Amino acid sequence: MANSSHHSGLAAIAVFKLMKGALLGIAGLGLLTLMHADIATWFSILLEALHLNADSRFIHSLVMKVDQLQPHSVLIAGIVSLSYSGLLLTEGIGLWLEWSWAAYLTVVSTSLLLPLELYEIFERVTVLRISVLIVNVAIVLYLIHHLRRRHLSVPKHRPPQALRSCQ
Repeated sequence: MANSSHHSGLAAIAVFKLMKGALLGIAGLGLLTLMHADIATWFSILLEALHLNADSRFIHSLVMKVDQLQPHSVLIAGIVSLSYSGLLLTEGIGLWLEWSWAAYLTVVSTSLLLPLELYEIFERVTVLRISVLIVNVAIVLYLIHHLRRRHLSVPKHRPPQALRSCQ
């Protein structure tokens, strides 16, 4: 199982993945509850509650995009959010328990998104996009380092009680 003293880097990555997974899960559930609602009206009420300037070009553009959303699109976005949330929560729990399969899963899933992040940077360079790329590359390199040094454990599989009594 988990070591009594966590590697602080693994614990930080695990907490990061768990927080992202929880937030994405909440967003996914929120999208599913909005699937059949009049999203444009709800969004307008939200803008008023937040006292945002509806005359702003950015807000107006956002309202137009929200108004064009179809229930099918909201359903797909909710399902994708919940699925990705499940992956992030699985990675976070596995990394917290310092299991090697979780590190492999995190390396693969994070590495698969790096080309998209690079594409986004080439489209428009922002500090946020560069920061996300740096953080994800650092996570991948850190986990590869731990996997090579075999700091992580493999969960022990215990046969069911009936099989243990036969041995």
